[in-house]
Amino acid sequence: MLWERYMSNSFIKLLVSQLFANLADIFFRVTIIANIYIISKSVIATSLVPILIGISSFVASLLVPLVTKRIALNRVLSLSQFGKTILLAILVGMFTVMQSVAPLVTYLFVVAISILDGFAAPVSYAIVPRYATDLGKANSALSMSGEAVQLVGWGLGGLLFATIGLLPTTFIILILYIISSFLMLFLPKAEVEVLESETNLEILLKGWKLVARDPRLRLFVSANLFEIFSNTIWVSSIILVFVTELLNETESYWGYSNTAYSIGIIISGLIAFRLSEKFLASKWESILFSLIAMAIVTLTILFFPNAQMFLVFSALLGMLSQLKEVPESVFLQETVEENNLVNVYSVLEVISTLAFSVFVLLMSYITESFGISISFWLSAICLMIEAILIYIRRDYFK
Repeated sequence: MLWERYMSNSFIKLLVSQLFANLADIFFRVTIIANIYIISKSVIATSLVPILIGISSFVASLLVPLVTKRIALNRVLSLSQFGKTILLAILVGMFTVMQSVAPLVTYLFVVAISILDGFAAPVSYAIVPRYATDLGKANSALSMSGEAVQLVGWGLGGLLFATIGLLPTTFIILILYIISSFLMLFLPKAEVEVLESETNLEILLKGWKLVARDPRLRLFVSANLFEIFSNTIWVSSIILVFVTELLNETESYWGYSNTAYSIGIIISGLIAFRLSEKFLASKWESILFSLIAMAIVTLTILFFPNAQMFLVFSALLGMLSQLKEVPESVFLQETVEENNLVNVYSVLEVISTLAFSVFVLLMSYITESFGISISFWLSAICLMIEAILIYIRRDYFK
């Protein structure tokens, strides 16, 4: 098989187990959101689900270094997945016995499952260098599988809930969780070496100190913040303004652009997988080209608003983002020692979550106050500033 030619057995186990877990997670979110809405008929009650997921994941990301101090990385993945499986089994039992489960009870399960998922997220990134023989191909494969799951998961999850109902759908999710838990039992041991003298506070602050002291990591965080702000124009509440006002299309057209974007990422992931050596030999050039091209495409969408071309440009943006993401991921994994990766990824998760929340509010205010055109211009400018930063510090990538 193609995977076996280029990747280790350990990484394939990680990839497949993550695929089942991620698909189940999306099904779970779709099902719970739909069920809460049916029970409560309240938009606020329904909106609490993604908010609780975000807050729970944020808290878990902060505490991950304390968990990995005591438990090997592979065990964190398997135990967190096993815990999610047990919790979902209890919830399925409640759905079976009771006619309806109160939203408050469902929220508690959402929080508990999301915390466990939040522990697993930074660990799943940090463990890659321990299993992968080719970081370029490994990161491309993970990105492709993740995006394919996103592409299929939301639509299929909604279809399952609409056609077979709550209980059968949650049974399917439970089966996917069980499969993922079983596969994770076979992941090779991957421990993080921790000094016995380190206090819990020192462990929590370790990643922050590493980022503050290493100029390469400071560059990574700074560039990432510009990109996060740029990407906020694609949040539903903002891009819907562009779709309805400039393209004169219905809200559903935004869904088509999301699909096109995901397809672009998958296509580009295949290219990056096949040509990973060339991309990694020219990391800063690949990142720089992608950023400049993304800025140009963003402004082209604004200057030439056309419904059909918008889908083409969405796919192109997806392709360009992937060509940038793979060398960025490898750069980070090569820059940080394996034992410190989980601490750094924990910091990045926290910063990204906070920054995204703040930047979405800021971009929403800008769009509402000054119009969608200004938002697109700001997005393109941020990409160009990021490109300038990468060019100035290109020696960091050698």
